[in-house]
Amino acid sequence: MDGPRFDRIVPLVTLVLLGLGVVFLLELNTQLLIVDLGATLPSFSVAWPLVGALALLTGIGVELVARGEPQFANSGWQTAVTIGQRHVELGLPLWSLPMLTPVAVFAFFRLFRGTLATNAYLLVLVATGVLLVTVLIAQHYLIAGTASTAQRSRGVLAFVAFALAFAIFSAVTFNRYRTLYAIALIFPSTLLLAADILRGRVAALWTTAGIIALIMIEIYWALNYWPAPFWYNSAGLLVVMYVLIGLAHTAYEDNHPKPAPLAGLTRRGLVEFGIVGGGALVALAIFAAIARTQNVELRGP
Repeated sequence: MDGPRFDRIVPLVTLVLLGLGVVFLLELNTQLLIVDLGATLPSFSVAWPLVGALALLTGIGVELVARGEPQFANSGWQTAVTIGQRHVELGLPLWSLPMLTPVAVFAFFRLFRGTLATNAYLLVLVATGVLLVTVLIAQHYLIAGTASTAQRSRGVLAFVAFALAFAIFSAVTFNRYRTLYAIALIFPSTLLLAADILRGRVAALWTTAGIIALIMIEIYWALNYWPAPFWYNSAGLLVVMYVLIGLAHTAYEDNHPKPAPLAGLTRRGLVEFGIVGGGALVALAIFAAIARTQNVELRGP
């Protein structure tokens, strides 16, 4: 088995980091350009459209990296796409994590501009580079590795997906967006991350991921009324997401094959993940109460 295609991975990661460098130059400008859509809509920095374009560029780069793998054509990771009158097969399932990586990392460390200053942007570069290289190497073994290495790669990618989810949840809960605005951020990101983790592990993948994303919106709405620092809110969202994904996977494993999503939920799965999720949420509530009592809350920047 050949090793990862570093001849393609390194140029892609370098290009992404250079793009983020351009974004940082805009962010460090004292006359920061802000797009104001009116009193009823949140304003945003002009850097965000550039980060979005950079995410799309990352996805295209991932496609080129994947096509450098001899086994890619028969790997089952292609999706048929119609562009005009042309029909092409793209490795779209591989795009999600790499595309969300610069967006999530930038959104997270941008919260700390006030306390870390330029160091926050340096952390963005380091974290983005490390995560992208990790994801691309794991995807190589997912495509070209043995069954055991592919399984380990899925575990690594799942860990990265949950880390990105926490970063996105932190950015949203820190700003306390209205539920309507949060839907535009949480729903698509949770949908893509849940689908990436559960691909090949559940029936009706996108329906299952969509149900999880909708539940996450409801949980966000409920946690908005919890007067706790954003760390606790984002951690609570992460716990709920982990439990929902775990339940979906367990339901499929225990009752394979089931045509309907979550149709195979069992008492064992509900009890196991109920204990894990409930225990984690109770622990978060206790820590938040202690922090308020001692007046040493972890505050956002």
